[in-house]
Amino acid sequence: MREKTSKHIKIIVKIAIILLAYGFVAYKIISSPDLKQIPLYFSGIPASSWLILSSLVILMPINWLLETLKWKKLVSPIENISLAKSIKAVMTGVTVGTITPNRAGEFAGRILYISDGNRAKASYLTIFGDIAQFCTTVLFGIAGLLYLWKTGNANIPYSTILTIGIACGTIVFIMFFKFDSIVNAMGKIKFVKKYLEKYVPQCEISTKIKFFAIIISIFRYMIFSLQFYLSLKFFGISTSTINAFAAIFATYLCIYIIPNIAAAELGIRTSFAILFIGMFTTQNTAIVLASLLLYIVNVGIPILLGGVFLIKEKK
Repeated sequence: MREKTSKHIKIIVKIAIILLAYGFVAYKIISSPDLKQIPLYFSGIPASSWLILSSLVILMPINWLLETLKWKKLVSPIENISLAKSIKAVMTGVTVGTITPNRAGEFAGRILYISDGNRAKASYLTIFGDIAQFCTTVLFGIAGLLYLWKTGNANIPYSTILTIGIACGTIVFIMFFKFDSIVNAMGKIKFVKKYLEKYVPQCEISTKIKFFAIIISIFRYMIFSLQFYLSLKFFGISTSTINAFAAIFATYLCIYIIPNIAAAELGIRTSFAILFIGMFTTQNTAIVLASLLLYIVNVGIPILLGGVFLIKEKK
C-alpha cells in the first residue's frame, strides 16, 4: 500500500512539474505585449533573414550538446553514462530547473539518471559545471560592461572601473580553479564543518577536467551570444557588431547574478536587453521579440523535450 501511494505521489509530482513548466512557457508567449507585432516583422522577410533564423535554430542543439558533453565529462570519474542518457539528463534538468529560482534545480533533474550511491557527488560536480558557466559569464560580462562604460562617457574614471573589473575577473578565475580546495578548507571551520560533512561530498576535480569545463563553457557562451545577435538581426535591429555583443554580454551578466524565479526570467532578460541594447537603438519592440524568440528556441524547446523524458523516467 505504501509503495503504491509513493508511486502515485511520484506521478503527481512529475505531472505538476511538467504542467508548471509547459504552462509557464505558454503563458509567457501568449501574454507577451508585443506578440501582436509579430506579423508586421514577418511580413515580406527577405531570404537572407530566413537564413539567419535557420542558423539560430541550428545552433540550439549544438549549444545543448556541448553542455551534455561537459556534464558527461564532469561525472565520468564517478559514473560512465552514455551520450544518449546524458542528453536525457540535461534536457530533464532544464524542465525541472524551470520552476526553481535561477534554475538552481537543474541538477535534481540530471541526477535522476545517476545511480543512487553516486547522486550526492554528481550533484556537487553538476553544480561545479554551473560555476564554470557562471565564471565565463562574469568574465565576458565584465568586458561588455567596461566597453559600455567607456562609450557612455561616465563621470568615474575609466582606469578605476578597469582596475575593479580586472580584480573581479582575477578573483573569479582563482575561485574556479581552486573551487574544491576552497570547499575543503571551509570544511575545517567549526560552524561550517557539520553542514559540509552532511551535505557536500569530498570531491577532487582534476585540473584537466576543470580546463575542459571552462573551455566548453566558453564555446557555449559564444554560441548563445551569437544566437542573441542573430535574433536581433532577424528583427532588423541595426547596430555595430561590437556594440551588440558588448550589450549582450552585459545583459547575460545581469540576468545571471540577479536572483529570480522562472516566472520572472523572461521579463528580467527582456528588461536588461532593452537597457543595454537600447543604448544603441530605439527599436524596443524588436528587442522584446528577439528576446522572446531566443527564449522559445533555447529554453522552450528543451523544456518540451525534457518533459517527455521526465514523464518516461521510472525513478
